[in-house]
Amino acid sequence: MDKKPVIAPKGRQQPRVKIEDVARKANVSPATVSRVLNHPDIVRPELRDRVMRHINDLAYTRDSAARALKSGRMRTVGVIVPTLALGIFAEGVEALQNRLSESGYTLFIANSQYDQRREFQELQSLIERGIDGIVLVGASHGRELRSLIEQAGVPVITTYVAKAGGGIPAIGIDNESATREMTEYLLRLGHVRFGAIANVVAASNDRSRARLEGIQRALSDAGLPLKPSQVVKADYSLAQGRSALRQLLTDHPDTTAVICTTDTLAIGAMAEARKMGLAVPATLSITGFDDVELAAQMDPPLTTVSVPAAEIGRGAADYLINAIAGSPVPRSVVLPYRLVMRSSSAPPRSSVRPARRGRSRDH
Repeated sequence: MDKKPVIAPKGRQQPRVKIEDVARKANVSPATVSRVLNHPDIVRPELRDRVMRHINDLAYTRDSAARALKSGRMRTVGVIVPTLALGIFAEGVEALQNRLSESGYTLFIANSQYDQRREFQELQSLIERGIDGIVLVGASHGRELRSLIEQAGVPVITTYVAKAGGGIPAIGIDNESATREMTEYLLRLGHVRFGAIANVVAASNDRSRARLEGIQRALSDAGLPLKPSQVVKADYSLAQGRSALRQLLTDHPDTTAVICTTDTLAIGAMAEARKMGLAVPATLSITGFDDVELAAQMDPPLTTVSVPAAEIGRGAADYLINAIAGSPVPRSVVLPYRLVMRSSSAPPRSSVRPARRGRSRDH
């Protein structure tokens, strides 16, 4: 009598494919498979392709838990950003993830919504997962969070700022210097009646606070200090940019230049100016900060500050990879920003002073 084939009971898992199985199929050693997975750049292309073909055919995946037990590392990094609704953070996270992936690290992403308590809770969750490194945003972090980082004993770096307190390394730009230069540029165009729209509602947004300080310092140095009513505090949405511009011009209808601390606010302000029948830049110059993709596509294109978000993300990844490996790392990295002069800014109609060229332009 023919024997019937044995059918595995439903729900029984197939044996996990091991690295030795891949090696046997590819006719190489397990060490070679490991090199292909961890250091593909040092393996001959034809050998690498053959091994990868068998890895894919067998649907092999690395046993992260076993690797973690062996090395004491999970090969994971956590990043906490204020929000992913802003393109500047999404661009930085994408670059961070790509660079980490090249070195075999997985990225966990969380957002704090500009809430320090939520940032602390997200960090707790990441540390409980056994992450090997942490990426934060900004220099304003609660005392509890700093204590938690010290207790965890994992490398950490903060981003989008040039300096951070509490011994936390930083990579980013000098936000205050950037808006000071932008304000000086508008002063050279002949503007004397200014307003500012700043997303400084959240206490943790030190980047925008620094940008507002740069505006105020430049105008004070020029003998044109801003009154409290000339600064409208807003959230980071387009709607807030629109309502803030209307409030500013209601209180100060003679304003000729409005400096915004984000492109989102500036784009909202431009939309409201058009609704109010105000021509930009003929009647009102408006500037932003970040240089998101939409900024160059506006009508007119938006004058702004370009932030090297991708470079910040890659730099943060490199810092953590080196720190985890025990290699020397810098305490802070200051990256260059760039003033991008477009058509949303021009001399005021009443000005007879010729405009002088700024230090950096992008027509």
